[in-house]
Amino acid sequence: MAPGQEQGGSHWWPTFGVMLGALTVSLNIGVLNVAIPSMMSSLSADLDRIQWVQNGYQIIQAVLIPAVGWLGARFGTKRLFILATLVFIVGSALCGLAWDVHSLIFFRILQGIGGGPITPLGMSILYSTFPPDKRGLAMGLYNFSFSFGPAIAPALGGHLIEVLSWRAIFYINVPVGLLSAGIVLFTMARTQDQRARSFDAVGVFTMASFLILLLLAVSEGRRYGWGSQLILTLFITAGTSLVAFVVTELKTKQPFVEIRLYKNLPFAMGCLIGFLNTVEFRGTSFLLPIMLQRIYHYTPFQAGLFFLPPALVMGTTSILAGRLSDKIQPKLLLAFGLVILTYVSFQFCTLDIWATTGVLLGLIVLRRGAQAFCHSPLTSSTLRGVPEDQVRMASGLFSLHRTLAGAVGVALTATLMDYREDVHRLIFSERQALYPLGTAVATDAIRGVLIEAGDRDGILVQKITGVLHQQLSEAAALAGYHDLFFMFAALTLFSLVPVLLMRDSKPVLPPKVVKEE
Repeated sequence: MAPGQEQGGSHWWPTFGVMLGALTVSLNIGVLNVAIPSMMSSLSADLDRIQWVQNGYQIIQAVLIPAVGWLGARFGTKRLFILATLVFIVGSALCGLAWDVHSLIFFRILQGIGGGPITPLGMSILYSTFPPDKRGLAMGLYNFSFSFGPAIAPALGGHLIEVLSWRAIFYINVPVGLLSAGIVLFTMARTQDQRARSFDAVGVFTMASFLILLLLAVSEGRRYGWGSQLILTLFITAGTSLVAFVVTELKTKQPFVEIRLYKNLPFAMGCLIGFLNTVEFRGTSFLLPIMLQRIYHYTPFQAGLFFLPPALVMGTTSILAGRLSDKIQPKLLLAFGLVILTYVSFQFCTLDIWATTGVLLGLIVLRRGAQAFCHSPLTSSTLRGVPEDQVRMASGLFSLHRTLAGAVGVALTATLMDYREDVHRLIFSERQALYPLGTAVATDAIRGVLIEAGDRDGILVQKITGVLHQQLSEAAALAGYHDLFFMFAALTLFSLVPVLLMRDSKPVLPPKVVKEE
């Protein structure tokens, strides 16, 4: 079967199998944050060590993602997907059996070796399996699986940890992963892939060096300081490795990563939009739960449940947006999503501490719906002009941009949040000194409330000071959130520029059918 050829309804079972695999990976990423405190307590690990449970997985995943082009040609797309899923399952089971933090980190790296290829491979499989007039729907279904996992992760993870233990979040991957691999094994037709290229050792080394050093710098920047000698050295060395990688791949007849794909303008612009959009998506996904808990005093469990409806809306809207992109120019849907995202970010800039649950939920639902109109049409329009025999390689590069953007988005958001909150705290403290009458009025009001509650002079002064400090901190934090949402609004608005540069393109068919694996 040639890539993209439809055989009746036979593509639906492989689609279901691939979606299960994507769901397993996305669920694993989302549920880990809930389990970190339990892991630290159980394994007697500090925060500096436990963070490598996430960093190790993220780094090895980023290295494997762009390698799917070469690996797929070596093993075949179907075999590689099944192999990656099995490695992910084994790594998950071993993570559940980890006896200390070091073994957990090692097994998470093993898990990342399997999880890395699943994302771009799944995208490539669905894109090639569906006929050209339904590929938007295929990308919508794929994005739904990645939205549903994070949607149920906080609630499911919290329940498993409370009833069983943190180890259960890894064990649950085993049956779902086995089901995914089994469905793909028995229902997916044998793929037709190019013959394996020669191994480009220099390209692999320089690519891995660039990705590892870059992610190390991004993940450790807040800890050591972005201007520290260590972080600057990592960035400079990563940049040098990137230059060496590009030069090597351009001179090699059979490169490990086909970076000449960036000559395709729609693909290059799609990768740029994907990077910017993912910075916004991961940044706001990191920021919003913290804002709900700090400013509006939600419990962690309440905050987790709060994001369930928006994530489900995003998942279902992804399918709708994907199907619409088969009938309407994808870049029009993408521009629509970016405009709505910009509007919602500006609305977040106007929130105060009295915002109701209905207002917050409505804005977040609208935000997630708009992001769905960005993700599915963007994926289909980015891959549409890529030759069929290079879709797997293109999927890997596109996924790599989003993986790197996720790390940058979280690190950038956390750093700017700390900085802007400190700035506003200083400004508000100066205002208190300049306008003591307002502070005196607030102090009298707080004193009256505390006295009515039964507090006496012994601890009254300390409580008044504590309440004032809390109010100052919350006001500074809210102002910092306003600054960041303004930055996100500017980012999404700027993303409209490469959208306008994207040319409409038709699917490019392979020049010839190659031999079956």
